[in-house]
Amino acid sequence: MKKYILILAAFALLGTTACNDWLDVRPKTTVGEEELFSREVGFMEALAGIYIKMAKPELYARTLSYGFIDVLGQRYQFGDWGNADFYTFPSARNEATLNSIWRAMYNQIANINNLLYWTDKNSHVFTTDGYYELVKGEALGLRAFMHFDLLRMYGPVYMNDPQAARISYRRDFSRDPQEPLPSDQVIAAILKDLAAAEELLSVADPLLFTFPRTKTDEDILYTEHDVFKTYRQCRMNLYAVRAMMARVHLWAGNTTEAARYAQMVVDSRQFELVDAALDRMRSREMIFSIYVDRFNEQAGRDFFGEYPQYSIASRAFLDAQFAVAEDGANDVRYREGTGFEQSGAVWVSLKYRQAGLWWSTMNTVRLIGLPEMYYILAECAQDYTESARHLNRVRDRRAIEPTSYLTPAAKRTAIEREYRKEFYGEGQLFFFYKRLGYETFLHSPIRVMTDANYVFSIPDDEIIFGKS
Repeated sequence: MKKYILILAAFALLGTTACNDWLDVRPKTTVGEEELFSREVGFMEALAGIYIKMAKPELYARTLSYGFIDVLGQRYQFGDWGNADFYTFPSARNEATLNSIWRAMYNQIANINNLLYWTDKNSHVFTTDGYYELVKGEALGLRAFMHFDLLRMYGPVYMNDPQAARISYRRDFSRDPQEPLPSDQVIAAILKDLAAAEELLSVADPLLFTFPRTKTDEDILYTEHDVFKTYRQCRMNLYAVRAMMARVHLWAGNTTEAARYAQMVVDSRQFELVDAALDRMRSREMIFSIYVDRFNEQAGRDFFGEYPQYSIASRAFLDAQFAVAEDGANDVRYREGTGFEQSGAVWVSLKYRQAGLWWSTMNTVRLIGLPEMYYILAECAQDYTESARHLNRVRDRRAIEPTSYLTPAAKRTAIEREYRKEFYGEGQLFFFYKRLGYETFLHSPIRVMTDANYVFSIPDDEIIFGKS
């Protein structure tokens, strides 16, 4: 029971397994679904099932966080992960992973659409104030979140070809194939879902971003609050939706709107930059995260085992990642004991070490954090002094000196370095390079990256909800 409490803000699963029964994308007419969605708690269980499946290694617990996406960002030195074939889509080194991501993501979207169907069909079963709005708002936000990541992976380098049709936007629970939409229309659909989610959550989200340090603290929390409404940082909350608005607008080049939404998140005072040396998980910076069952075992193998795959063999490689020659030597995200440690002949990140974490931050992978909002503000600001000020807010809490710049190139370099440092193990760096169409980047095995080296291939058979 404990794992479900931490995953989903105590979703009151009552020991049932119904949420797993409908997650196989079955027809809406099944008796199991009629029974599941005849009760308010059934919607909570179904929503829990979606978050649980998001937190599988093939999605955000590894592949789309510190795994395959960060391999493409050239974060590690292990085996042949520096091979140029990783950027040929498809190739023997990536095809199975690309197909798995595609199918898992669209399967999740189908589950979300099924939940949304029943949420409206059986809205009368909701009896607790705010539960309907929370369930529907979160589901809409998750549908937008997953479509956006599909677009970031399988879509074009957007600034070069916003009309390229690569993915479909699934709004219905159906196995019928759909034609891919122009990418700018996919962006519009994502923003429409996010706007609807924002409207629902703005009236229902209790904004309880809670971080108990001990089991006793957690028990007290449960006696004082509706447990379904706690741990909002583990679910698609109102400010996760607004942070997504900022992220999506930036991808589309709408800097005014991107900055507006990023500033809304910063101004909310729901989150704060913390001293990363004292709080390795940066708890109060978490806007949206997932709980990963048995993550201590997974991370133990991946980072701290006898032959850790997600490791760096050369100190020079690590130093370049953190710009040590310029200003990174004192950065707590780099330093021995707070950022990295040497394990045998390799260096490994401490970001996912579970020992010594608070009760409420164990087994957690951050999907959106407050520093990204400052980086968006820095990128969107026209004035160099204002731009640097946003970067320096984060740099100050990471124990490095302020930066400044006077040219567009220097500004981009400063922001890129912060992405490299802050998002190690989180899968965001490759998307930064793709969004800006980098022709090369640090440690890239490709001499000149073309658009084709950034666009994932879609499965040939297209058996999951799409058409090529």
